[in-house]
Amino acid sequence: MVFNIQHTFGLSDSQLGVLLAVAIAVAGASSAVMAHLADRVGARRLLWIAMFAWAGLLIVLSAAQQKWTFVGALILVEIAGGSIDTAMNAEASARLIGNPAALVRFHALFNTGALVGAAAAGVLLHAGVSWRWVWPGVAAVAFGVGVWALSSDQEMATQHRAANAHQPPNSHPIKRLRADGLLILLVIFALAEVTEGGVDTWGVLFLRNHLATGVLLGAGAYVVGQGVAATTRGAGGTFLGRLTARHALIVGGCVAGGGILLESLAPWSVVAALGLALGAGGASLFWPLVMSTVSGMASQVVSAVGTFTAAGYIGWVAGAPVVGWVSQTYGPQHGLQVLAVAAFGVALFSLLWKGRKPARPGTE
Repeated sequence: MVFNIQHTFGLSDSQLGVLLAVAIAVAGASSAVMAHLADRVGARRLLWIAMFAWAGLLIVLSAAQQKWTFVGALILVEIAGGSIDTAMNAEASARLIGNPAALVRFHALFNTGALVGAAAAGVLLHAGVSWRWVWPGVAAVAFGVGVWALSSDQEMATQHRAANAHQPPNSHPIKRLRADGLLILLVIFALAEVTEGGVDTWGVLFLRNHLATGVLLGAGAYVVGQGVAATTRGAGGTFLGRLTARHALIVGGCVAGGGILLESLAPWSVVAALGLALGAGGASLFWPLVMSTVSGMASQVVSAVGTFTAAGYIGWVAGAPVVGWVSQTYGPQHGLQVLAVAAFGVALFSLLWKGRKPARPGTE
């Protein structure tokens, strides 16, 4: 829907990049704060509160008529979305410590949701339905999930209080990550999310805006990429669970970088769409296996996962304005090539990084 929104409000590529950067920067900062809140009140409680807030804000966002109203609503939507991300990843990572294969399969659910959402939006836009009607539908589903999370909150809160009784005292999160040997991985992960966020936004926008493909091919290429990711994570969860975060970053960076480079250089839309699918598939390896490693090495899992979630958002922030500016100044294909360089950089830095063994057995 980014193409339609961009034209509705008359945004250039560079303006779109700055808008995404500001919105996601605020979401990233709030994610770090919300991680500490989740330590206190429980991830499940944070989840249902954030789901209700997100549902309401999506309706406000879809109704915004003025550019600045839309910008303000988008920032609030991203804050709520970042809180959902933090709570969901924190709880899943904490409950699946020592079982990376299950965590990989869990993340396949994200790809399934992403491809269903992209396919539905693509079909609706192709049929002439305004993008403004898509988000209220998402809001209705989010409200239902929030009610579901709320119904199980009391039991989870009891478990959370029992777990917190054995938690070590709080200290500064960066100091904890350094002591746990996770600080360098945090930086590499942020760079990896420059690639993943760029594929999701700029890869599809390049197909629709600059290769003049229809909405079905643009969304369809993303759907194929998420389908590859979902299949890889779901069916190959046991095998992928044996990979270390380092290997996942190396393989994923090379595949994603090659796919994005192919999309930027291919003169034919179908070949470019294949490149986008490869980019999305390669980038899908980053998040679950890094989180699995973090949950195995961190002394305070919820806080560490929240900090890594915030770093993921910061990666999106770093990429959005740079790619937007390069696309506006030097051409859209060069904007994609910046993403390809970032992806290959992830592979290179991961090749040079020697991580510690996890504190808990079975995570690497």
